[in-house]
Formats: sequence, C-alpha cells, structure tokens
Amino acid sequence: MLFFMLLIYASVSTYLFPGQIILMGEQNPIKAPRLFALCGDKLYWGQNPLPLKPGENSFTLNFLGIWPVKKTQVYLLERCYLRLGGHSVGVILEGEGLKVAGFYPVLIGTGNEVWPGKEGGLEVGDILLESNGEKLINSEVLQKLALEQTILRLKVKRGKRIFETSVIPRENIASGNEEKLLGIYLADPVMGVGTLTFATEDGFGFAALGHIIGDGEFEKKGVIKRARIVGLRKGERGTPGEKLGLFERNGLPLGSIVKNTPLGIYGELTEELESPLMEMAFYEEIKLGAAKVLTVLEGETVEVFDAYIEQIFARREPTNRSFVIRITDARLLKEAGGIVQGMSGSPIIQNGKFVGAITHVFVNDPERGYGVLAEWMALEAGAFSNLKKQANSS
Repeated sequence: MLFFMLLIYASVSTYLFPGQIILMGEQNPIKAPRLFALCGDKLYWGQNPLPLKPGENSFTLNFLGIWPVKKTQVYLLERCYLRLGGHSVGVILEGEGLKVAGFYPVLIGTGNEVWPGKEGGLEVGDILLESNGEKLINSEVLQKLALEQTILRLKVKRGKRIFETSVIPRENIASGNEEKLLGIYLADPVMGVGTLTFATEDGFGFAALGHIIGDGEFEKKGVIKRARIVGLRKGERGTPGEKLGLFERNGLPLGSIVKNTPLGIYGELTEELESPLMEMAFYEEIKLGAAKVLTVLEGETVEVFDAYIEQIFARREPTNRSFVIRITDARLLKEAGGIVQGMSGSPIIQNGKFVGAITHVFVNDPERGYGVLAEWMALEAGAFSNLKKQANSS
C-alpha cells in the first residue's frame, strides 16, 4: 500500500514540477517536492536559493535522490527589450520537398491516356525530395527538369522510408505547345496571412504568429512578405472571421523563416524593423485587467485596440495558450466581431510592457481567445542577451 502511495505521489509531483523555469534578476529559491532532489553538478536537497549561473541551467529531478524522472531547464534572465510589430505579413512555407496531392492523365500522340506519375510508382502523400540530383524546392524546378530531361530519377520520401524511382515526362497533345507533363498534382506551399509580433533588439531577428503553421512535419523554411489588408470577414459564434490580405507571391521577401514551431515562426528580416524598443514583461508581472492589442484592420497601418486579460494559467511548460484575452474595443468588435484569423501574432501590451501575443480565437465566442507569453517567444527568438553571451563563451 505504501509503495503505491509513493508511486502516485511521485507521478503527480513529476507532472506538476515544470520542465522549464524562468527567473529574472538575482538568484531565486527553487524547491523540489518532498522526497525529490535536483541534480546538476551535484544533488541539491531543499537548497534555498539554488545556485544558478546567468543564462540556462540544466537539472534533473531525482526521486529519493536516486532515480532521475524529469529534465528541467532553469533560465536566469536579464531584462529584455524588443521592437514590437503588429504588421500584417504574408507567410509562405517551403518544405523539404514537394508533396504529391493527386494524379491526372496525359493525352499522348496516339490519342491514348497515360499516367506517368502512377506508372512511376508514386502515391498520394509522397514527398519528392530530388530529381536527377537537384533538390526540389518548388514546383518550378520540377517543371523545368521535365522539359529538359527524357527521364526523371526521383528521390522520394514515403513515411520514414526514402527510395528512388523514375518517371518519364510525356508530351501532352491537348496543350498544342509540345508541353511535357508528369501527370502529378503537387500541393502548393503553405501560404496565409498572419501578424509580425516583434523584432529582436538589433531589429533583424523576428517572431510571428505564436503558433505552428501547417502540419509542422515538413514545412520548416520559407519567407514572409509585406501584406495589405483589403477587407474583413466578421467573426460570429461558430464561424471564425478572417482578415482578407494580399501579398505578392513572387515579390521581394521581408524576411526568411528558419523555424516553424508550436510557439510561432522565427527568422531574419531583410531590413531593420524601425520600431521603438519596449520592455518585455515576465510572467509574474502580468495581471488580470486592461490591455492593448496591436494589429492591422485596413491597409498596412498598425492600430491599437482595447482588450482585457481575464484569465492567466499556471506556467509549467511552453504553450501558446498561456492566458485568455477578451477584445473590448468597440470598433474592433463592430468591424471584425473580435479576434479573427490573421490576427495571430498580434502583440499585447499591458502597463507599458510587452506581455504576449494572440494565438487562437474561441470559435463559439469570437470576442475571446488565447495568448502566448512573451517570454516563451523571446526564448525561441534568442532575444536574451545573457543567453547569447553564455553561448559565445561555451
């Protein structure tokens, strides 16, 4: 009986103890649950305060000082200043290859239909990685090779398996221009409109959206582009609204995406974001109460709207649902109905500090939605100066 009680206690304590702890300023007390110890260079039983170095500290939570049960990162961070966005951006994510979305027949000179893609052994969902040794970063590369080559040797990813196959491009008499086709429908790159959240202190590193794009499995790199909002579809209970945005698919990028994570997309801007620096609020500084949201409703102008933070959740693990925010601004409610698609990443300010960004809308209550903590996004963006110093010295 005692054994099972200890087992239940250990399981609950392990779940409740955070996997990441963020502290600011001087050393702070961190206490492990009873019967547990934190193990770094050595075991620390009930140490108060726990010895920490500025930056990232790694510990293991040990039950009875013997069995390691959970890894924990403790960040001792300095004050952070960021350049807030609120600008609408077009997002284009390119995967590690091209995804096969379907097949179609090619009409050849004999009047018969052939299916080059199917005949090459391809299936829907396959990822085409390379053709004749050239990486397939977009469909234009594959189309060019199909015109130039009599046979395409494809490197294909299917699940966890990678294999090679060959597909023969066939001339399509229906087009009348000696076009050579593969009979493959390719999924377009992931595209959409979102909001730029902030740039780092130097004005070049950026964060946006506050949530992942696509399935997150293949779409990891891409670009963001300047977007213009040309209309709004108002959100209603049960039907999310949407910003209607335009951006040039082939225009110059505003920045390059290097990370697509559950906490948003991150990368480097091509030009400095000229926005005043604002201090970032740590979790302990965020309060229930009035706040401001920065976003675009029309054109490219960033405007400020009233909101209210009405619930804050415990900070145990990084999540894009850290608190609940409600839109209270009369104009935003009238024109958009509250939070709409395309507002993801809109910065939130409270008491003159950057506290987080909008990430999701409540489908059955468009006036309300979730937000992500600024500190989680700042960590992903590498915005803390003492973490950079630590990395450079290691």
